[in-house]
Amino acid sequence: MLIVKNVLYIVLLIGQLYGAKNWAPHSAYLLPVQRWEMGVFQPFRYGYTETFEVSLHPLLFFIMPNLSFKVPHQNMGVWVTASRHSFICPTPILNLVSKGTKIGNNIASLISPNFHIPPMIGISNDWVMSRSLDLADITLHGGIDLGIVIGDLDERSSIDLPLVYHRMGVYYNTWGIDLGLDVFRHLTKRLGIHADIDLRLLPGFSGNYDIEHKFLFIWNKSERFQLCTGYKFFYGQLPYGKQARFLPYLPLMETWIPIIEMQFARSRISSKIQ
Repeated sequence: MLIVKNVLYIVLLIGQLYGAKNWAPHSAYLLPVQRWEMGVFQPFRYGYTETFEVSLHPLLFFIMPNLSFKVPHQNMGVWVTASRHSFICPTPILNLVSKGTKIGNNIASLISPNFHIPPMIGISNDWVMSRSLDLADITLHGGIDLGIVIGDLDERSSIDLPLVYHRMGVYYNTWGIDLGLDVFRHLTKRLGIHADIDLRLLPGFSGNYDIEHKFLFIWNKSERFQLCTGYKFFYGQLPYGKQARFLPYLPLMETWIPIIEMQFARSRISSKIQ
């Protein structure tokens, strides 16, 4: 049971870590052409053209098909703008989780094996705006999340855990809203800090909101490697009441551990020149 929980938390934290500009999948800045970036918990991103960036989680693709792309739009004054469009199918991994882990003569699982998860597709469309100030880089984003279910989805199959519940809630509620603010500041040439706050709304749903905050220290060794560490904080309404928790969380130890993320990058153009 513990192994299943930890794997699910890791899956849902993937793509949550980011830095600034080149290293910022959630900002309005696109990657330079033919530059790729990837982290332990971050998707593979590739600057296909000056107006098209694509990303996906390659290691999870066969158990959670996913694809995201970002395109730029005309600047609004000092703000750089872009739109981000994402598609994800969580059905395979949820059916895998529902099989659970055998403990003695019992099966422990986050979803009862009696529930079959039908085909589901999540679609997210976000408007992103970024600008650089003397003190920091700022990004604002907001959008609509849609959950398409082909068949019947039993509400009792929900996973009532922080982060997981509200990310899955869009399939039970059919739609949701996400809003957020990100701030990045250089402390030195190599060291920076990143803080964000995100609000997820599921109007009409039981446990209809959550607030997520992340704080990271980022050490940028070069254009090819950076290291991040910090925490994520969750506060939200769950079916059994409100809950606040620092993540990642280890249930047996009843404590959280710091996020540690390594990110790698390479530019095919610069590699050829070298």
